[in-house]
Amino acid sequence: MTAQMEERNCLVSRAVRGRIDESGKVLLPIIVIASDGLEIEVEALINLEFCGALVIPEELAGSLGWRCLGARRVAVGVEIRLMHHYLGMMAIGGDPRNVVVLGGIKPQAIIGQKLMSGRKLTVDFSLGQVLLE
Repeated sequence: MTAQMEERNCLVSRAVRGRIDESGKVLLPIIVIASDGLEIEVEALINLEFCGALVIPEELAGSLGWRCLGARRVAVGVEIRLMHHYLGMMAIGGDPRNVVVLGGIKPQAIIGQKLMSGRKLTVDFSLGQVLLE
C-alpha cells in the first residue's frame, strides 16, 4: 500500500458525520471518556467563535471523574463567569486524547476551533449533511 493510500484510509477512519438540527445548529457526535474508562457519546454544537477545545455541562464534567484544574474567569457573551476547567479524555473520529475542557453553564456541549484545527469541516445545509474529516 502506498503512503498516499494509507494517509487516505487514516483520514476516512477519522471522518465524523454529524447533523443539522431543526433550528439550523450544526452538531457532531463526540466520545467523552470517564476516568474509569466508560465511554459516553455526546452530541456537541460546533461554535466557530469559541477558540478553545470543548465545553461540556458542569454536571457531566464532574461525574466523569476528570481532574479539575481549578477555575478561571471566562467571557460568556457580555458576562464574565467563573468556570471550572478539567483535564479530560475524549475522541472525535480518532484516537482518544487529553484536552482541557471547560465546565459549561448550559446543557449543550460545545466544540471549538482547537478541536477542529487541521481538519476539514463540510456543512451542506441543502442536504442537511455535516462531515468532519
